[in-house]
Amino acid sequence: AVLRVAAGGRSARARAMAATVAARAPEPTDARGLAQARMTIEGAAASRAADEEVLASAAEAMKAAQSAREEQHAAAAAVQTQVSHLSDLDAKWKEFQRKFDQLMELSIKNIAGCLGGPDGSSLRPAAMIDERCVAQVLRRASRVVVLTGAGVSAESGVPTFRGADGFWTVGSKNYQPQELATWEQYDKMPEELWRWYQYRWGICRNAKPNAGHKALVDLEALVPGGIDLVTQNVDGLHRIAGSTEDRLYEVHGRIDQMRCDERVEGACLHGVGLDDPANFDRARATVAMTPVPAKREEDEALHRCPTCGVRQRPKILWFDECYNEAFYRSKSALKAAEQCDALLVIGTQLTTGLPQRIVRAAREGAATIIRMDPLVDLKDPSSAGMLHVQGKSGEALPKIAAELRRLLSEPLLAPLAEVPSSRSPSSSVAISPDKARAPSQAVLRAQPKSRSGSKPAAPQRRSASSSAVGRGALRNAAKLALQPEAPLPRPGPSASRPSSSGSAGSAPPGPALAIGATPVGFFVYGTLRPDDDSGASWTAKFCEGLEAEAATLQGASMYVDGAYPAVNLEKTRCCVRGMLLRPPAAKTAQAKAALMSQKLEEADRIEGYADVYDRV
Repeated sequence: AVLRVAAGGRSARARAMAATVAARAPEPTDARGLAQARMTIEGAAASRAADEEVLASAAEAMKAAQSAREEQHAAAAAVQTQVSHLSDLDAKWKEFQRKFDQLMELSIKNIAGCLGGPDGSSLRPAAMIDERCVAQVLRRASRVVVLTGAGVSAESGVPTFRGADGFWTVGSKNYQPQELATWEQYDKMPEELWRWYQYRWGICRNAKPNAGHKALVDLEALVPGGIDLVTQNVDGLHRIAGSTEDRLYEVHGRIDQMRCDERVEGACLHGVGLDDPANFDRARATVAMTPVPAKREEDEALHRCPTCGVRQRPKILWFDECYNEAFYRSKSALKAAEQCDALLVIGTQLTTGLPQRIVRAAREGAATIIRMDPLVDLKDPSSAGMLHVQGKSGEALPKIAAELRRLLSEPLLAPLAEVPSSRSPSSSVAISPDKARAPSQAVLRAQPKSRSGSKPAAPQRRSASSSAVGRGALRNAAKLALQPEAPLPRPGPSASRPSSSGSAGSAPPGPALAIGATPVGFFVYGTLRPDDDSGASWTAKFCEGLEAEAATLQGASMYVDGAYPAVNLEKTRCCVRGMLLRPPAAKTAQAKAALMSQKLEEADRIEGYADVYDRV
């Protein structure tokens, strides 16, 4: 372009400049160098551009790293905050778990209580007693409830419901009673189930009341205020034996009665409330006596209600049904248990709902609960909170009735036993083993004696000023110092299994223990018992260093004035349950005497004995 402009220029100077440029134009070799230079420059430019791109990328990376670092710091701060919050949350969670566990424990205890079962450590350990102690409880009780189960009727030949022989064959299949005794099963095969119940009814018709049934009728007349008899049995043997019907609660029904099946649509009582008193008469009017079983099973026919035509059913409570007042008087039975001060549980495993609730109601009302069964396991948790008599009802109940008659012949306040001075002992306390008791139980018996050549002292009526051994029971604690004239017997192998087969009368006397001599042990009750659970601060300290075994003081009664019980030795068949505490056998006689002296002073401090009474 310059050459063209120069060639067409208007002045000589322009032409001269053009000629100079033309003269300087490169040769071909110079053109190649220039191309190479140009390529070098372009390469350098490209490299520089790449370097700039790398630098730009590095700058971006540094910027991103800085941003990431800032974000990391922010995240770390957030995590720290969250950790702090989580620490608080963890503490709160642990506290929630602790409270939840407490709530669950209480719920379990409440459920166990609803089922009549033990609620754990709140129940006193189970203990074994004999028929004489039961009679004593009944003597002092004003409202007594007796709960009976299949074990009572088993002695009359009625098979227990869950026994090994309790099955029924339908076709080629064997059914257990638990499978058959439901409304659902009855609805599936009513004719077959009707034949089964007629078979059972035939067994019950041939059974007769045994000695246990009859003894309960005797007790009903002997116990002050009578007894309320709640039975799970459907055989009617209590009624046949003579128990008063108004106070007999057959809570599982009667096998000798039938009723219209109210669960079938169109039945007389379909949809009728059976716990509403307004419907009781209407409901009970549908009950009829069950026909005598046919001689041949195939001749049995399902009966129909004459009013509505719906099938009849046995008046039996089935496993898939609820108790009601109209047919089973369940609420009345439970109310009786709530008001009782003594409950006898005889021949039942307490596996159904209402019997469990009856036990719970009696326990909540602070009633004495006594359970009678041929097999007793004191370590079983379900045994806690009860006294136990081991034996068959047909053997034990007559002994209880006989012993109660003897107690009723005594004055309600029996005369006090003669208590001698320490200078002239005329009374003794005897210890003898009792086969009706658990191992390691001692029995102490008060045996009044008159002085040689003198008349027996006249019976004394108890009064606030009369003197009695064991009245140092103030503040819920008592003791009786004993001195043996013969070695103290130890329970032998024959006592390894408790039995209630012994006589209900007085046991033979054992070695005499003279009152007023050097003490060898303490008979304690109340808060001085090592198993006392009242929380008294002195219990553990007093019992420390002493060996303990369950003991019964015969010829004695306990009386309670407010919160303070006191034991009195009396001319009575009554007894007091407690513990015998004594120094370990391995100690020397001198060490035993020192320990006894120390414990006696300690007990006096606990009771305030020296400030209130003169020691006998």
